[in-house]
Amino acid sequence: MKKLAILACAVFALASCTTTIKTAKTADAPAQLLSATVADLEVSPNRVVVKYVPEKEVQRAGLANAKRAAEQVVLNTINEREGENYDVLVNAEYVIKMTSNIIFGKEIDEITVSGHPAKYKNFHSLEDGVWCDPVFRGTYRNDVKK
Repeated sequence: MKKLAILACAVFALASCTTTIKTAKTADAPAQLLSATVADLEVSPNRVVVKYVPEKEVQRAGLANAKRAAEQVVLNTINEREGENYDVLVNAEYVIKMTSNIIFGKEIDEITVSGHPAKYKNFHSLEDGVWCDPVFRGTYRNDVKK
């Protein structure tokens, strides 16, 4: 009788330990995301130049990431120095110094970033006349596959 009870418990334990795998997939719904909100851009007349030496973590993420990090360092430096709150760097130019190693590949030594700092001001919505104008809307390109 003990063996039968132990066997019944073992079968029950094995039967209750089933693994269920469920996957979910969202349906691709074609949709357009358009915003009628625009902002004015106030660009500083002074061009700034800042040198940036990327850390190893930034270099490992690639050249595009190093450029973005350098641009962010430029904006942070200007904001701290001038007490302003600039959002973007307009007409940014990058001068990148790299060295080539046989073992490690190319390493970024220094990035010199120059450009005009700018900040967004006066967020407002477009008038219906401008937004509904087919000439204005004709420049919008919908990449959603239908």
